Amino acid sequence: MNCIRISRCWLVASLLLLAGAAQAQVPAYQGKDRAERLLKGARAEGRLNVYTSMAEKDSARIVDAFEKKYRIKVNVWRSGKNKVLQRVVTEARAGRHEADFILNPSPEMEALHREKLLQPVWSPKQKDLISAALPAHREWTGMRVYLFAQSYNTRQVSPAEVPASFNDLLHPRWKGRLGIEAKQTEWFYALVQAMGEEQGLRFFRELVAANAPSLRAGNSLLNNMVVSGEVPLALNVYSYLPEQARAAGAPVDYVVLSPAVAYTDGIGIARRAAHPHAATLFYDFLLDEGQAIVAGHKSLTTNRRDQPLLAKHKPVYIDPVRVLDNYEKWTTLYDDTLNGRATGGQK
Repeated sequence: MNCIRISRCWLVASLLLLAGAAQAQVPAYQGKDRAERLLKGARAEGRLNVYTSMAEKDSARIVDAFEKKYRIKVNVWRSGKNKVLQRVVTEARAGRHEADFILNPSPEMEALHREKLLQPVWSPKQKDLISAALPAHREWTGMRVYLFAQSYNTRQVSPAEVPASFNDLLHPRWKGRLGIEAKQTEWFYALVQAMGEEQGLRFFRELVAANAPSLRAGNSLLNNMVVSGEVPLALNVYSYLPEQARAAGAPVDYVVLSPAVAYTDGIGIARRAAHPHAATLFYDFLLDEGQAIVAGHKSLTTNRRDQPLLAKHKPVYIDPVRVLDNYEKWTTLYDDTLNGRATGGQK
């Protein structure tokens, strides 16, 4: 009886290992029949589970186009970037592997790489991307670029007041007129490092002391407050938000002050994806037609065709590895700085 049980356990374990190996082979397959093989496998799987922090209207456009083209049902679970990360990790630790595909900013995707919850992908679409989009491990790939901008309400800010540098924001005219996204540790870290740490921290402390920016949670919320005029100028919104609002007729414009900061929105396939063919098909779609869809709605993509638009701002790309290595320290430092508290013995 024990031998039978041991044999059954060995068989189950072997089947699980074979299934895992088969899953891993799909995103790495580079044969000439890749597209045909992915579509055939995806049709057999029948559906795809996507976890994302992408804005609902943006993700809906992409999913609708994918479903219409391939007739594969996509189930989307959407939340904030930290909640997406937390859910993927929590489910995996509980032995539940619900997510096939994750779309989240690159620092959160790098965190999933560290948790060993993603798998390498080799796609012919990757050759068209900028270098910042493709880490050496290939377990996530940047799909679009978040360029941080300083958006302003054109009825509240005159052309003569539009800042030409970050130091211009220290002028007394900005007292009570600024807003800042208070959870954007990555932007704060990259900007301070680009300015020079001592100079960068001094700038933020002087800004808070002199002009007291209002603290907001969420890029979309902050940009909407600029549109309404409640916040005349915002320090750190994604550039596509004022672009979209301006195209819709809102009294908003933006500048990108130097040093400019950017990072990528990453896509990845779960290591234990139940629908690996559909996930890989969706991956390729996002780096082709999906990028064209988001570009049509003012987003910048990681495709080289967007390089001229990005190059004029010479952005510093947030390094997800360095951000994660220093995340707790700089989250505390950002919060303390915005709230006027001295940190680490520095005044």
